[in-house]
Amino acid sequence: MTAFTAAAVQMTGVPFDTSGNAERIERHVRRAAGEDARLVVLPELCVTGYVLSSRLAEVSHALPGPAGELLCGLAGELGTTIVTSVAVRGGDGRLRNTGLIVTPDGIAATGVKRGLWGAEPDFFTPGAPAEQAVADTPVGRVGVAICYEGGFPEVARNLALAGARIIALPAAFGAARLHAWKLMTRARALENGCYLVAANTVGPSAGLTFCGHSTIVDPHGARQAVLPEGEGRILARLDPDVVDEARAAIPYLRDLHRVATPGF
Repeated sequence: MTAFTAAAVQMTGVPFDTSGNAERIERHVRRAAGEDARLVVLPELCVTGYVLSSRLAEVSHALPGPAGELLCGLAGELGTTIVTSVAVRGGDGRLRNTGLIVTPDGIAATGVKRGLWGAEPDFFTPGAPAEQAVADTPVGRVGVAICYEGGFPEVARNLALAGARIIALPAAFGAARLHAWKLMTRARALENGCYLVAANTVGPSAGLTFCGHSTIVDPHGARQAVLPEGEGRILARLDPDVVDEARAAIPYLRDLHRVATPGF
């Protein structure tokens, strides 16, 4: 693998406006691809908007659905890997906040969010205990943690143990916890010797306020790019050799067998 450009998109999906959100997502992905991005991470539930309402079921579908078809079409046309989370309505009628890894060949992996925050359990069914989205892609092995899951070291660690060298973090992270966002994004990258590409929602929406500060962090825990406010994109070069260097310099994964670690 050679170095490549990754992008994190920062935007706020308008609640229930799936067609308008799809147009904005397509515009951001196309522009990122035009800036040579081969990996694009989008915020959590950006197609439907992050909103906790029974109406969410009305604009959600089984996979692939309109959201999956949009992302698969863009990935195939642009030769780009795209990661986000979407609200999926299963055959049982239940909603699941589902992480997607989409490559030019289609949906490579899905994984339902297990770490549900606040009132989310009232609307979403959590994933199974061992469920995770991780897949080989044209840019390397990518794993997905969704928003609140980034605060659990076990989630990122399990992705790294499953071979992930890049952790994508689609999020709708609240402004009141900006301090936690800044700490956890750097910590999860450093602890696992991974790149972390975190795409957050920003500003007020549906009675909530999100902190923005989308960021790309290298495997040494250093921020390569950050967008504090507003809608837009950040880009950074990801070099697979830096993953190897970081894991050799601080061999957490190699020495993990020496300590007891809880599962998640």
